[in-house]
Amino acid sequence: MYHISTPDRVFSPKTRRSGASILYLMQELKTASLKIEEERVAWEGLASSCHPPIRRLGAFLLIGFAVSMIASTTTALLYNLFGSRIVEGEMVAVPYEAFYATLALGAVVALGGYFIWLVRSLRSYSAFSQILRRGGRNPRRPTENGLQVYSDEQLLALRSRYEKTRDEKLRARFERTFGFHKDDSFDLGPLSVRPGTFEMNALRVDWESNLILRESEPMPEISWRDEGRIGFLPRQADETRKLIYALHYTGDSVRELKRRYGYRVDRWHKTVPEGKLFDALHDYDEARYIRATLDSRRRG
Repeated sequence: MYHISTPDRVFSPKTRRSGASILYLMQELKTASLKIEEERVAWEGLASSCHPPIRRLGAFLLIGFAVSMIASTTTALLYNLFGSRIVEGEMVAVPYEAFYATLALGAVVALGGYFIWLVRSLRSYSAFSQILRRGGRNPRRPTENGLQVYSDEQLLALRSRYEKTRDEKLRARFERTFGFHKDDSFDLGPLSVRPGTFEMNALRVDWESNLILRESEPMPEISWRDEGRIGFLPRQADETRKLIYALHYTGDSVRELKRRYGYRVDRWHKTVPEGKLFDALHDYDEARYIRATLDSRRRG
């Protein structure tokens, strides 16, 4: 049995910002069994290794295009500064070879950068998968042992996504992965449950009971590519991420309220049913507060 010698280093805020740092420290630990906080760090590292490959390719293509434009502009400038002019006062024509070389440079930067990112992402994913397997977890089935590694905020954000989606295949995947179902006590417009409350604990019990009842059914796997597209893996619940998740479900609740009872909030006292007005205004004020807080943090 291995023991942990440096827990403070593993869970420091600085460590959480870097997937590479998380991986290095988790490999240092070499734990045979993961405690809940260690498991959350490992899941965070796994999730941070997954990004939408098409979106990343688009980003690298934009970088390559920018490099190509800068290189072609610089080449034209150098030719006009130091090249020999056939006619005095006219611009120096840049050879086609130089133009094609700048295009090739941009392509090399874009595709080379994307390839390096892809290799590093897959290696990181593989390394964190091995750590989770050593701890007795299936990296492709994060809820196989329950929902304890998920924060209340992330579960509510996922449940809100389930509520809104019209894709039946995705709904079925939500249901089998997290135990969500239409008849649970979650509701939007206004929101019926808050993180850290008795109602939230009851929802967890409901969802985990549903997972147990459906244990005989195959649970879909979440691959590296799937996670980049659907974002199901557990994430570390730092304060900023909690606010982001809270904005998801409170924002969804406010949109549902406006759809049902009108877009003029000052008239909700006439349109919202009795007993729901306080919660409706609470959702509206909370969404505004969270948005303002996140905006101030971005500017800061």
